[in-house]
Amino acid sequence: MWPPALSVKPSRFPEAVRNAMQANGAAATCVAVQLDADDWEAALFIQLAGAECKADRRAIKQAQGPLPVGMESDLIETDTGAVVILRPELHTRSGDPFVCEILLTPGDGGAHFEALKLLSRQPRLTWFFGDQSHWILHSQQHPLEAAQHEDFDALLRDALKHDTMVRMSKRYDARAALGEIVKHYELRAGTRRDDIPPVVPPASRTPH
Repeated sequence: MWPPALSVKPSRFPEAVRNAMQANGAAATCVAVQLDADDWEAALFIQLAGAECKADRRAIKQAQGPLPVGMESDLIETDTGAVVILRPELHTRSGDPFVCEILLTPGDGGAHFEALKLLSRQPRLTWFFGDQSHWILHSQQHPLEAAQHEDFDALLRDALKHDTMVRMSKRYDARAALGEIVKHYELRAGTRRDDIPPVVPPASRTPH
């Protein structure tokens, strides 16, 4: 988990982020935004909606400072392309973190590539936690250190290397690669495939 850092003044998810999340039924996303007229940076937007997140929302509202958070990452190489998985975690309950998974296909360029590229060099990562209507309940920032930059850069490079090989066989298809991953969530939780990247399956109350 990252050490606590500077809190950010609450507001609402940007309109473009809200629209994309609503269109996809997404619980979380990682996209490039401008905060306080600063440079572009990748930020996490996580919606805590529904009865299953009631205790999380209560804990967030009662928090006096930054919350314990963490994030794991993984790379899955499918026959049609590489999928990078980010797993943000919010620790509001002892032994039962709020976990979601963000699926990125950087080989397709655009928002996915840009998010990972920014994560590999930006000085901080900002987390936004919103309610059902995307009003921010809490936000906080954490510094990104050199080792974390290297991890994100390695994910990006490995994904692009795999996708270069797939393209040579003319099999590259970012949507098909996402579908390979998302179909497993559909079997487990009845989720639907998202059409606008970045995409996520619904969040889980069970640690991964």
